[in-house]
Amino acid sequence: MRLGIFELIESLPELRNPHIITILQPWIDVGSVGTLTLGTIENQFDAQELGKLARPSNYYDLTRYRPMLYREGGKRIVEPPNSTINYAKGPGEIDFILLHMMEPHNNGEDLVDALVDLAKKLEVKRYCQIGAMYGSAPHTRPLIVSGQSSEPIVQDKLVNAGVKSSTYEGPTSILALVTQELEKNNIDTMSMMVQLPPYARLDEDHKGQETLLKFLTDIYGISFEELSSIQKEGDRQYAEIDRMAKIEPRVQSLVKQLEEAYDAEQGNQPKDLTTETNTQEDEPSLSPDVEQFLRELEKDSDEKT
Repeated sequence: MRLGIFELIESLPELRNPHIITILQPWIDVGSVGTLTLGTIENQFDAQELGKLARPSNYYDLTRYRPMLYREGGKRIVEPPNSTINYAKGPGEIDFILLHMMEPHNNGEDLVDALVDLAKKLEVKRYCQIGAMYGSAPHTRPLIVSGQSSEPIVQDKLVNAGVKSSTYEGPTSILALVTQELEKNNIDTMSMMVQLPPYARLDEDHKGQETLLKFLTDIYGISFEELSSIQKEGDRQYAEIDRMAKIEPRVQSLVKQLEEAYDAEQGNQPKDLTTETNTQEDEPSLSPDVEQFLRELEKDSDEKT
């Protein structure tokens, strides 16, 4: 069946107080953290297909997101890139709608409107965006998670769990409008973004995945069966990063300065993370060489996406 720009399965499932959990590729899915996390939820709760965009080329430049060519049973199959929607029966009284969204190149406002209509049609209670980006956190410290919730009770949980309220200003995705429009329609919103070490450059960062899953555990009371193995793999990856950092002088210097900045910021962090008390002059600074190195990493990342 068609719902606006989406092609959904013919018989829509009955969902209990559905919550959308969404990721956005590629911009805020560094280390595939959002994709990995969504995959863990889908595996645990046996997610099923709900739908996808009917005409993805209306929104995506197919010379940037390339169609994939497969061979199956001797047949040649071409599959255009697409944003997909799955659903899963969750624990307790909550079910999940799991959105694998790709950043649009065209007609972004239409995609925003369609996502809002989808949430209203499915009577969604909460829209949660998760993901990861490069930050100024060293691999030797607990990863920082930033985010917020429109629900006061959930916001308190996030603060108590150590999630920092985001104060970011600057370029963003057109899909950031979804949160704004949903709140106008009295649908609650939440976001959680992990800040990864800028020099790690892992295709799949399992420490970031572990971090997100632990916060989702606190919010939803889910015991993830794969968490132990994910944690072991993340520890192995970061132990290898530590080994490499110790033999590369430039990275070693970067890690040391990031540790100092991290420790200073954490030591000065007010208990109420919703209140901003630090001034720009109070924030720890990095050396010009390190800031240049971080800019080079950011530029390289932008070029690859």
